[in-house]
Amino acid sequence: MRTSRRRVPRIVAAIAIIALAALVLHRFAVRKRRSSAAPRDESLVLVTGYCNCGKCCGWRRSFIFFGSPVYDYGPMKGKPKKIGVTASGTKAKKGTIAADRATYPFGTHLYVPGYGPGTVEDVGGGIRGRHIDVWFPSHEEARRWGARWLKVERR
Repeated sequence: MRTSRRRVPRIVAAIAIIALAALVLHRFAVRKRRSSAAPRDESLVLVTGYCNCGKCCGWRRSFIFFGSPVYDYGPMKGKPKKIGVTASGTKAKKGTIAADRATYPFGTHLYVPGYGPGTVEDVGGGIRGRHIDVWFPSHEEARRWGARWLKVERR
């Protein structure tokens, strides 16, 4: 009889552990299903436009370097600058976004209403927190865009 008394509690404990594991797995599956069906992350962000020009990107032509572009201000002042190359090393093009890396790290995909999809590949000296810059091919287009508060969707 002693053996049967010892087995009953072990069987009950095993069934309880299996039931608990099934419950945890079920809740995880439901949570995962809800998160994929939930709307994407949206936040109100100040969106401004920029281009590759010296006014937007802080560079000027240097007579010392035979007319080559150099940084106009900041910690890199006077050092050579590659025009059209982002902080992540890619070439600036439609869809390039500059943002604060603490808020939106490099590679973050965003959808900006009125502009379209883009990827964070650049940073800017005046960009902090909920502020992003979207790239345009000309200074006139960037000026026309201006500054707008928009609900930006993270993808």
